Amino acid sequence: MNMLKTSLAGGIALAVLAHGLSIQAGPYPDELGICYRFEGDDRTQLEPCVISAGYGTGAHYVTLHWLDGTISNISWINYCPEGDYEELGFCAYQVNDQVAEPYERNLFMAVTTVEDPDNLPCYRILETDDSVCYRFNP
Repeated sequence: MNMLKTSLAGGIALAVLAHGLSIQAGPYPDELGICYRFEGDDRTQLEPCVISAGYGTGAHYVTLHWLDGTISNISWINYCPEGDYEELGFCAYQVNDQVAEPYERNLFMAVTTVEDPDNLPCYRILETDDSVCYRFNP
């Protein structure tokens, strides 16, 4: 009987632990998309890619998987001790662990401040002025 209680308690603890971990992070299904690279305002790459997205404790992320095997990790940080959050609830952005800023490009690839659901979300690395942008396939 003791063995049954121990097994049952271990199974419950494992289920609680697994449930707790599932709350901490969650990937979304990978999707096909189009990825863009810019050096300043010059587009240097445009190609199909796989886009992985998800969230974890303190951040949301998108990972762009380029055809040549390179990976671009974009993070939206939503936990900052200083509490300096923007209206969307994020306080910092990173591309491959480098400080970045979000912006958008329109269908003609021009930088825009006009909100449009067809705009590309882009992230400019502040140190280099290089950007990555992506679009999920419709």
